[in-house]
Amino acid sequence: MLANLLSKKNLVLDGAMGTRLQKAGLPAGHLPDEWNISHPNLVYNIIHSYVEAGSDIVQTNTFGSNRLILKKYGLEGKINEINRQAVKIAREALDSSTLLCGSLGPVGDFIEPYGDLTKKEVQDVVKEQVEILLSEGIEIFNLETFISSVESIAATETILELGGEVISSFTFEPRDDGRFTTLMGETPEKIAHIFQSYPIAVLGANCGTGMKQMIKIAGVYRSYYSGYLLCKPNAGIPKVQGNQVLYTETPEDFAKGTKELLNLNINLIGGCCGTTEKHIRAIAEVVHQS
Repeated sequence: MLANLLSKKNLVLDGAMGTRLQKAGLPAGHLPDEWNISHPNLVYNIIHSYVEAGSDIVQTNTFGSNRLILKKYGLEGKINEINRQAVKIAREALDSSTLLCGSLGPVGDFIEPYGDLTKKEVQDVVKEQVEILLSEGIEIFNLETFISSVESIAATETILELGGEVISSFTFEPRDDGRFTTLMGETPEKIAHIFQSYPIAVLGANCGTGMKQMIKIAGVYRSYYSGYLLCKPNAGIPKVQGNQVLYTETPEDFAKGTKELLNLNINLIGGCCGTTEKHIRAIAEVVHQS
């Protein structure tokens, strides 16, 4: 479905969820996904704002809705309710032309050789959440903000076996030598090489950097990867002032950056932390005119 659409045109993804919920009053240390139950209207309003801004695809508020993360908040018994409610909320926010994608983050603990979790344990955790979302009609899954290709591959293989489409997106940070790597030291070149042989719909990068640095990452990705690519930058590198976290890149910055990403043949563009519907509207105005 997604790959077929991207063969015809570039698409716009949505923007931030966590930082938007924080601005709406989500307390520090509270799992954003729980608000699918306790504050569904606020989750709906955020997703609907992205639909109105021009997103072709929006995501469920399920980034941390797997069993391991939910257990850390004492919510593992609500895994079905949180995931199913997330789909219900998002579906109500859609219009007839908007696709719905399931957001899946890392499972919450490190996989071997970096930690104690085995590949089988990761796949069991992913399978449990994906099967719930599949039963609610979700077909596209965005594995976002991953820092390890080992964990992403485990999740990717699970989703593909269950019949879903995969976006595999990683977080890169700048290093002193000018390169960008994940927390595990993997470069965009390495990630591109690894996933060239996997039948994923889209390879991507999100979070970690603002638009200016994301353009550099995109250039490296495109030099080594021939398939469809996603970029979902933050609204700049966050700065702390007092008790506030500020993101300084504007919608105008995103409009300019989107043009550069399109010149690099980036196919799916959205926003991560700090972005709002205004950033997404700026992206959409450029993408939909291209």
